[in-house]
Amino acid sequence: MSDSTIRLDLRLGYDHGSGALSDYFRALAEGRALAGRCETCGWTWFPPHARCPEDGGTCKPVNLDGHGVVVSETRTRTRLPFTDQDREVTFVLVAMAGADNAAFGRLKNFSGANATGERVQLVAVAGPLGHPAQAAVFQPVEDG
Repeated sequence: MSDSTIRLDLRLGYDHGSGALSDYFRALAEGRALAGRCETCGWTWFPPHARCPEDGGTCKPVNLDGHGVVVSETRTRTRLPFTDQDREVTFVLVAMAGADNAAFGRLKNFSGANATGERVQLVAVAGPLGHPAQAAVFQPVEDG
């Protein structure tokens, strides 16, 4: 830093409403899967949509059992948005049982070499999150 510059550290904090997604984020924090089912075509979306992307029909909330299968994964070292610490993270796309799309989330407690094809369950996450969407955390399901 030269004599002609000064360092300024800025921080912005504000309360951001979650609006129509409030129930979804609350369910995620509790480890529950709240989806939306189109009243017109019957497609079920997780995360939920207010309007169906296929036909514009109104989607009504439905509960899923939270199980799914990993269809894709990416492992990386990163800092999640609105957090302060870098860490190893496995991001996954999960085909949720009862939904017609794949959901994005993170994988918890996975010790295998490849998560693709693994059965998983949405779980509650303890501790602070940078953003409520970061509560989409899945854990492998033990066979048995």
